[in-house]
Amino acid sequence: MRRRVAACLVVWGCGAAADGDRVTLELANRADYLEARLEDRVLGPYVAVHPGVRVVQQNTATYQAPYRERLLTSMAAGSPPDVFQLDNIDLPALVNRGVVLDLAPYLTRAAVDIACLDQTVLSIFSRGSAVYALPRGYTPLVVVYNKDLFDRAGIPYPRDDWTWDDFLRIAKRLTRDTDGDGTIDQWGTYFDRRPFVWIPWVWAGGGDVLCPDGRRAGGCLDAPVTIDAIRWYTGWMTRQGIAPRTHNLLKSVGDDFRLFNSGRVAMMTTGHSWVPRLRPYVAAGRMRFGFVGIPHRTGVRPATAIYASGYAVPALAARRKLSIELAAYLTDSLADAVRGEAGLELPALTTAVQALVAGDTLGWEAAFVRATAVGRAPWGARIERWREVEAVLPDLLDRITLAGADPGAAAHDMARQVDRVLGATR
Repeated sequence: MRRRVAACLVVWGCGAAADGDRVTLELANRADYLEARLEDRVLGPYVAVHPGVRVVQQNTATYQAPYRERLLTSMAAGSPPDVFQLDNIDLPALVNRGVVLDLAPYLTRAAVDIACLDQTVLSIFSRGSAVYALPRGYTPLVVVYNKDLFDRAGIPYPRDDWTWDDFLRIAKRLTRDTDGDGTIDQWGTYFDRRPFVWIPWVWAGGGDVLCPDGRRAGGCLDAPVTIDAIRWYTGWMTRQGIAPRTHNLLKSVGDDFRLFNSGRVAMMTTGHSWVPRLRPYVAAGRMRFGFVGIPHRTGVRPATAIYASGYAVPALAARRKLSIELAAYLTDSLADAVRGEAGLELPALTTAVQALVAGDTLGWEAAFVRATAVGRAPWGARIERWREVEAVLPDLLDRITLAGADPGAAAHDMARQVDRVLGATR
């Protein structure tokens, strides 16, 4: 049953297009086939009260070319979609090129109350007083754990205030040879070399891969506190043996999820997209799971990354009023409630999140909301060249875990390499 959510963002009035003619609006998003059907459900009420407007989705399920490539090409050609989904990593380049509309001057006229939105998430798409997208949904990274494995080992479930020492102690107890053949077949955790996964662990250890201004890595990626955090994280593989050696580039898509849902890994770093994947296991009574914040190093404040998406309007929008109205609708209460119940993300509207938490008997949603309170914007939302930086960072962990490099020396070399990448923007 759909939970009722109080309206918050109130858009321009209903009815036909202003000129009385039927108008087709193009909506570009990253939806796959199933998500596109969900967006059709979201759009249904909008179309019903706008008889003069037709909305056509341009999504991943429809086109073969990568989403970002199609979007940039359409803007360069002067024929952008009327509204488009904007992920946080897309924002810096589009803002720097001046191809995305600042919505702030139109929000009052459109009766959009941005105070209803999660302010941390809203800040990801803002630059000063400018608002370049209305946030749709988001996820903090958290730790998901298998309650059944915890119960069998007699280990209390972790709490949000747990530390790295707690995590390591638990992971060691959950790393076992369950069939007595002399080979480990159950691991405490899973080592992930992807930067968007491991950087929040470095933050929770007091370090960072870039300095605060985002212009260099030297002095920060190779700072002692960051090196200690990287040494601890890679130590899951090099010293502690609490994670399986499946983190190489050749692993098939979904290996991490298969290891987790088969009970071979007890704890995993993940986001909200795993919620709908885990629900069937719980509904069938096969397994039980919990979510908790990423543990922090003693003496360091908890931290995680928040990854978000929103809806933006091109600066060259031909039908600006209708485009802004559609973007506002797509981030309003009804749309957020439908997506929230599907489980792919947390809604950006606080009322929709509150309704989601209130209706969740498993306690999962509350865990994500608590993690959001210590979340921060990822580097991809802050600097334009992040994709190039992110592409080289996995090599840092590979050199340590696969080639046996000293973490300090590897971090120093990587800092110089990242600085060369960032130097291209100066």
